[in-house]
Amino acid sequence: MHMNQNSQSPLKADVCIVGAGPGGALLSYLLNQKGISTILIERQPHLHKSFRGELLNVDGEAILRKHGLYSIIQKRGALLLEEIQYWVNGQIIHTVSPGNGESHVGIHVPQDHLLEAIVSHTQQQNQDEQVLFNTIMTGLLRDKNGQTVGINIRQNGFPASIEASVIVGADGRYSAVRKHAGLTPEIRKHGYDLLWARIPAPTGWEPAVRMASMDGQQLALFSQYGGYVQVGWNIPEGAYSKLREQPIAPFVDKLISAFPCLADSVAANIQSWSDFVLLSVESSYSQSWTQDNIVLIGDAAHTMTPTGAFGLNSALEDADALSELLVRMAAEHFESNALLQELQTVRGAKVKQQLARQVEMESSFQQRYESFL
Repeated sequence: MHMNQNSQSPLKADVCIVGAGPGGALLSYLLNQKGISTILIERQPHLHKSFRGELLNVDGEAILRKHGLYSIIQKRGALLLEEIQYWVNGQIIHTVSPGNGESHVGIHVPQDHLLEAIVSHTQQQNQDEQVLFNTIMTGLLRDKNGQTVGINIRQNGFPASIEASVIVGADGRYSAVRKHAGLTPEIRKHGYDLLWARIPAPTGWEPAVRMASMDGQQLALFSQYGGYVQVGWNIPEGAYSKLREQPIAPFVDKLISAFPCLADSVAANIQSWSDFVLLSVESSYSQSWTQDNIVLIGDAAHTMTPTGAFGLNSALEDADALSELLVRMAAEHFESNALLQELQTVRGAKVKQQLARQVEMESSFQQRYESFL
């Protein structure tokens, strides 16, 4: 696909970022602060996305504080979770408190608050950021020599193109950038899928992570800002199609037996299988995060499962590290792409540790849970 494919003149920026999730939004902000122009594209018509990772840990919090963004996000609303609780039949049997010097076991930040704070703060500073909504990547833009010089897009249904020195795939586990660049991830299934539901919290609900074991599978409740509870319920991989053929009442009764105080909220808000959202759980790791002037971050490079809430925070760390490399590249007028490979050198070991940690946490949950009995 060549630059003359589209009749209109291509848009131009130093860096084109595909995907306005936390990693992409943060990267665009950090680059614009350094005077590096960006075009950030998002396939949705807005920043409102549901059922994404919304739990900050100390690593993600540190990145946002480092760049003066945490206080801005906090003003929009965030909830500090005070402890992790393990429950049996409506009773707490074990608690885990924050580590030394830490004030929480996680911070719930609605993704709307996180994204809107970062994007609006960028634009308030009159920085050279363009955000294109309702825009999908349709392929790589190449010059007559076959070199990648940008991407082709479809914006509001119309074809266009973006020329950029660097293309960043921040577009998640089903990354279009990764696909078009031919970067193939190694995918790992984890033996379970996840049902999500979001319901109002009962009166007096303390901000915590609550764990229970249900039929040998993990059941987790996450307190959320605004008075909600997110239910994360592991089920055997592939079991959902048969499960939803059965009446929902016995399934929901198990949730109530584990957490009796939820009875009224569950009865009012979980009345059919459609009140759950199914997440097919897998992790992945791309052996290479780069090809020429293309680089992947976050789930596009290394998809994580919800266990341990690493995904969001890892994407923020990727964006922080990549921004420093891109500043160095900009100082050399983007003459070489070699620095892009350093992202995986800098971040790969920690990412692999977290992926291994997720497997360990998942495999040991039942044993750990029973040790508290």
